Amino acid sequence: MSYEVPTGDSDFRLTGAPYTVSSSTIADFSFDGRPLVYFAPPPGVIRPYESQWQGALSRQQDFSAGYSTSRPVSTTRRQSSQQAKPLEASPFGLFWGAVAKKEVKVSFSHGQSQKKEATASDRWQQSERKDSGKQSAWDKSIKSQDQRQSSPWNHPPERDSNVSEGMQSVDLYGSRKWQSPAYIHPQQPLNFTFRDREYRPQDNGSVFFQIGAFEKEVITVPVDSKRRFTFQSNRAEDQPVILPWDFGQKARDETVTGNYGGETDPEVIEKPEPEQPEIRESYLLMNIITAVVLPARTPLELPSMEISLDIDSFSWSFTGQLWGASNIALVEPDENGPKQIEVDINGWKWVFIIERYSTDRRFGDERYTLHGSSRTQLLAAPYAPQRNKSNSANLNAKQAIIEELANTGFTATYPDLNDYSTPDWIMPGGSFSYQNQTAMQVVAKVATTAGSVIIPSRDNDQVSIQPRYPASPWHWNTATMDKIVPASMVISLSANWRPEQAYNAVYVSGTNAGVAVNVKRTGSNGDNPAPDILEDWLTETQVNTERGRNELAKGGNQSITTIELPLTDTNRAPGLIEPGMLVEVQDITGDWQALCLATSISANGVGTVIQSVELERHYF
Repeated sequence: MSYEVPTGDSDFRLTGAPYTVSSSTIADFSFDGRPLVYFAPPPGVIRPYESQWQGALSRQQDFSAGYSTSRPVSTTRRQSSQQAKPLEASPFGLFWGAVAKKEVKVSFSHGQSQKKEATASDRWQQSERKDSGKQSAWDKSIKSQDQRQSSPWNHPPERDSNVSEGMQSVDLYGSRKWQSPAYIHPQQPLNFTFRDREYRPQDNGSVFFQIGAFEKEVITVPVDSKRRFTFQSNRAEDQPVILPWDFGQKARDETVTGNYGGETDPEVIEKPEPEQPEIRESYLLMNIITAVVLPARTPLELPSMEISLDIDSFSWSFTGQLWGASNIALVEPDENGPKQIEVDINGWKWVFIIERYSTDRRFGDERYTLHGSSRTQLLAAPYAPQRNKSNSANLNAKQAIIEELANTGFTATYPDLNDYSTPDWIMPGGSFSYQNQTAMQVVAKVATTAGSVIIPSRDNDQVSIQPRYPASPWHWNTATMDKIVPASMVISLSANWRPEQAYNAVYVSGTNAGVAVNVKRTGSNGDNPAPDILEDWLTETQVNTERGRNELAKGGNQSITTIELPLTDTNRAPGLIEPGMLVEVQDITGDWQALCLATSISANGVGTVIQSVELERHYF
């Protein structure tokens, strides 16, 4: 079929320049009649077309449009145009395919054009704020109460005082007299220009102009101000306060009061120096071992036993051998629950709950292996219930521990060790929450949040919450030790080298509430930071700092040294060495200090008692 020129409006997309009729009549278009079109047989899916073109009508030759400046165009206006294209005079063939419908009728509409000046400069465009360094004096900031207001003397607030004094002042600036220089108003309207814009009155009222001149020199004028001022000295709390006892600790300052002039030195119980063991060439020890079943205190024969505790556990563990069915009947659980036994070794007592036992029967031999834990296990599963909690008001950490131990018979202590103790801090409402946790799990989490550990009591319903490192390892050479072990009492010694990253800074922060603290080791530049510590209950600077100190204390070159020594009685040093204690070993190669990580006491039927202590030793 032949190509038909559309009878309706046909819009053309122009490049933006005004349409101009070509001077060549050969290149013009004619839309009044049908052009002569010759067809050729289709060679396939593509059809060749031939066409001849004749010149455009004369009415289009004189049509032209020229623009100097752009002007607004109606958004509903439609424009129909043809773009002339020069063609060669000789006929030529075009090979066309099917014309898409979207190309038959092309329409476009104009929006509002931008206002522009015919000249190159843009006079009416608002300049950017950063290009203007001058502020208009006629904006809304002009307030009537701000006029002629000054305070040259910075008067302090009045205070209760019987001292008053009248003062006489002078008018430093005088009154500025206005003189009219016979200003002549022009005959034409007066127009002001601000920031390259015409002046418009503000919404906050009229703005008055004063045209004239002022005197250049104004003399001071004596004025009796008739104003009285009262003075008194600053209060004591505004002055610097120097504490002579180094950094204060919240736990020590709770009962201390002062009158702003400096607090009195609180009564701090200094950590006693450890007792120096007696050094001998040989030691003769008489070990006394007893075991009874509570509460009747029925004697129990235990041929061998082992008692142990590590720094990350909250209860002592017990393993013992028992012979005979008659003896196992004494410790079997009954309707009241598991049985309890008391073990006494050279005056050091433990109370254990017998949780389970195993049997090994052979002909002529019947043995049982007992397994037990100290009474602090009653605060954990399976004895203690799991609970959920969320605080709505501010809660202290130590108060949270007291609430967890309520109605259990257990108490918590916070000993002062060297210069550090477990801090108390406030957890805002909503930050202290947990689900399906026992009392011991909550207490342990509070302790670890502050960088502390739980040291259970051996025979009392009490737990000690203390820093994992009572003193930082780099200060152990000057710290007060808990125990001293001479080389003459060491039965054996073995060491395992265990170096750790020597971090000197750590970022400690809360999550939903609290503060963020960058803890850095004193004397270092903090260029080797440890991984960040982010926990919900880190909400105050003091606890974040203590947590960071304990984290940094774990690093550096160190070894795990295990020594074996006798367990002396309660009246002879060194006695029982428990986890969390600082120990000084007076070795033959020199004295060195370490932290006790684990303790194990083994006893057999022949009366031999060996104490094995695992120590964390740092090298600086």
